Amino acid sequence: MLLNLPQDAWSTISLHLSPPDILSFLSVHRNIHQHLSPSISFWGRLLDRDRDDPIDDDDILKENRTAQQIRNEFLLQSYATALPSVNWIPLSIHRIFPVTAREGHNSCVLQTSLGFKSLVITGGFCEDDSVTVMRIPRGYNSHARPWGWDRVYPVNRASFVYGASLTALHSISSPGSDNRNNIAKALRFGGFQGGGYSMETNEVWMLTLTFSNSSSEESSEAGRVTANWEMIQTIGVPPRARAYHTATLIHDRYLVIIGGMTSEGSTLEETILDTHTWTWMDISLAVTGEPKGRHGHSVVWDKRRGRLVMFGGGSGTDLIRSGFDNNEVWELSMRGIAVPESLEWPQSLECDQMWKWNHLHGGAPFESSDEDSSEDDELEHQSGWDHLSPIESLNLGRCHNGIKIAPDTVLFLFGGGRMNTNGVLCYNLNTDSFFKPRISGTMPLPRFTGVAEYLDTEGYVFCHGGFNTRMRQAVQDITLLDVAPYLERNFTSLPVDTNRPCYSRLVRAL
Repeated sequence: MLLNLPQDAWSTISLHLSPPDILSFLSVHRNIHQHLSPSISFWGRLLDRDRDDPIDDDDILKENRTAQQIRNEFLLQSYATALPSVNWIPLSIHRIFPVTAREGHNSCVLQTSLGFKSLVITGGFCEDDSVTVMRIPRGYNSHARPWGWDRVYPVNRASFVYGASLTALHSISSPGSDNRNNIAKALRFGGFQGGGYSMETNEVWMLTLTFSNSSSEESSEAGRVTANWEMIQTIGVPPRARAYHTATLIHDRYLVIIGGMTSEGSTLEETILDTHTWTWMDISLAVTGEPKGRHGHSVVWDKRRGRLVMFGGGSGTDLIRSGFDNNEVWELSMRGIAVPESLEWPQSLECDQMWKWNHLHGGAPFESSDEDSSEDDELEHQSGWDHLSPIESLNLGRCHNGIKIAPDTVLFLFGGGRMNTNGVLCYNLNTDSFFKPRISGTMPLPRFTGVAEYLDTEGYVFCHGGFNTRMRQAVQDITLLDVAPYLERNFTSLPVDTNRPCYSRLVRAL
């Protein structure tokens, strides 16, 4: 009966199946396999189904991607969603990489139309005011192509800060038919300008990278990049100065800033910056049910459910000597945000468009003890659960790395103030529950307040730096986390450090 259906019906049926069931469906009969497997549109529709943002069909045609390539991208995306396992890959480029050991620095991933994406690292508690731009070939086969980098000294330099946020904005092609230049932009907000967690700022700076095209076939080596910082003059009443906050871009326009640390303690104050008009928007009257102030937390935009989800963080006036970590999960339901992108928001949201905080998980602030650190307390959960032990909770502690890697999946790495972890934890946004992948590879040194960026079409998380409490110093090592080791890709883009020791899950302060 299945074979009697129109061939288009086979594709429609597949759109309602899970990835393993899709592969099984293709093997049901030779005719189904021959019709669907070589179809670029079939794999493109599946890839589009499991993403927040639609795929540009013109990009697929311009890049001459085959059905097999798109199938591989779909499988990679499926593994990133389910995260059954992850694998640590230590890199041995720390002696030549221009970003020195540091903490409190910031990073983001910028897109261009030149066949590569740029991972930008800058700032932090250091004397280096350069911008390092990693050039990473885009796509599934990136692991077999060389990655490069440029150390760029901006024409105009920004003020020194640590604990700031850096948020990618849309790439913009320069005018002209030759398209020889690509412009990518990122927005920096806040940070501390003085030592000892002092002199917090609410300055807004725009980082503009201009990439010149070249005829080089290896896109990671192509062209030249220049950088420029520009301080943005905003309109309206600026928010409270802060550092170690979150800045989340929604609808490709509105930067939602939540929480942070000040020299007087933690704050939660929510505010929005319209990046089209550079106007601050007052939402204080539109938010109810607020949690306590915090810093070093993470926030992701759950686009499918119209909410922001906030994880963990800590309190106090510094990262180690005061305050406590917490393992709370809160959602900020945004009932006034579901508007077409073409519409303008009012400068102050009305009360009937109220944003509401709802508590999902977690309780009182915690601090791990010796009894909490036994091997029996290791994360062994393989399916969803909603209670975290103190050891597990460190992944939600101060200055962890929380990254949304799929529409329903959040990945947590490192974290914790007086006690650091190198653990890995995951959260399912659809079920609002935690889960744990199997972990393999060389475990990196535990830390917090480092940078970690997800390379979505490549399937790796790039991790650099941070602070190790036991060593009482910044960390220099560079590590990748492969979110799809079952695909058995051999990473050769950069040298792998085969001699690095494998560290235990926990490091305590002395």
